[in-house]
Amino acid sequence: MTFRSLALSNIRGNWRSYGAFFMSSVFSVMIFYIYAAFLAHPEVASGRLVAAAKVRQGMVFCEYVIVIFSFLFVLYSNSAFLKTRQQEFGLFSLFGMTRVQLRKLVLYENAAIAALSIGAGIGLGILFSKLFFMGLGVLLGMSDTIPFAIPQQAVWVTAGGFFLLFTLISLWTTLRMSRTEIADRLKASRRPKGQLVYSCWLALFAVVCLGTGYSLALTLNEAYFDLKVLLILLTVVLGTYLLFTQFSFLFLQLIRKRAGIYYNRTNMLVYAQLGYKMKDNARVFFVVSILSAVILTASSAVYMLAVAGQYQDLKTQYDNVREVIALTMFIGIFISLLFFIASGSMMYFKLFTELQEDRAQFKALTRIGITVDEIRAIVVPQVGVMFFAPCLIGIAHALVAMKALDNLLHLSNWLYSFVVIGVYMAMQTVYFVVACRGYMKSVLRGAAS
Repeated sequence: MTFRSLALSNIRGNWRSYGAFFMSSVFSVMIFYIYAAFLAHPEVASGRLVAAAKVRQGMVFCEYVIVIFSFLFVLYSNSAFLKTRQQEFGLFSLFGMTRVQLRKLVLYENAAIAALSIGAGIGLGILFSKLFFMGLGVLLGMSDTIPFAIPQQAVWVTAGGFFLLFTLISLWTTLRMSRTEIADRLKASRRPKGQLVYSCWLALFAVVCLGTGYSLALTLNEAYFDLKVLLILLTVVLGTYLLFTQFSFLFLQLIRKRAGIYYNRTNMLVYAQLGYKMKDNARVFFVVSILSAVILTASSAVYMLAVAGQYQDLKTQYDNVREVIALTMFIGIFISLLFFIASGSMMYFKLFTELQEDRAQFKALTRIGITVDEIRAIVVPQVGVMFFAPCLIGIAHALVAMKALDNLLHLSNWLYSFVVIGVYMAMQTVYFVVACRGYMKSVLRGAAS
């Protein structure tokens, strides 16, 4: 068996974990290509489409956002893969595979995923770019639609940029591997979880930070605006981090002291495992909650201002306001979708990278008489907390931010934020149902074997 065939075999064997990462990478490449194709379009580059100049800078900014976000997302995904595959790498080393050969194997795997992601992303981008051009033409009020084109510059920029991104992260991944010894790799999955350590003072400080941030946001006005906004960001971000790393453990400890709740049916197993999942995923929850808050705040702000712009347009016939808002919404919706898919993929990816360990635990539970229904009663709440806890915190942040914007602009459109939140929660619920079903099947399959 060659390294190439071994790499492809590993990808197929771990496809459930690779799948979410692959789809998010494909979507990132697709959106980047669509924006690049618009900027490199002959009609736009030559200046014949005067209306396109209105959104050109926004498109360029979005491309930078996509590259930075994709870099961080791929970096996180590769780090998680490296952590969960320590035992596998240890076995390869034990059977005689050298460090150079291990690095070569990982590079082949990453190269295969990169090639597939880039190829599929550019292909889908070409497929959907015509729809993008048509929609943009309608918003710009153009009499003639933007003709379909496949700019070679856009293809090469997209392929070259993402190839460089994947290459840099692959090299960083292989360098990290050299610091881990064989014995440590073999023991990686058997290390004890340790105690759930937290500080009551830090947990209380999380509540104080969030309360302070919310209070400042709801009383925000023009006086000392920059300073207040900075304080709001600092207190909310710090409070959110401490909420997941400290307060959540205090909350679980308080539940454990309520015997009527903790010892009811399978609740003891739910909360016991949930505590360690919260410990392992606290930073991911923090990132997803902040990401959700950014997505919802930006999307709700654009939607709310679009409604206000329509009213203003009816009163003053100020068409430029409506056009700018519509274009901003059109461009921003793709970035919001990218962020949403990536944040959901992080949770999906994290869930399935812990699958082997969870299978072993549930297999042990079945030996002492736990039924399938009881396993489902344990799994569903745990997966639900993983998917919805960060989202609910993000929604709370977004609602406060939108109320602050409503007060600052002297508008009364705050309730329109719930439209965006409703769509977001519906999409998140679909993500949860798909992930929970797949995870449940995998757990039951492993427990029955």
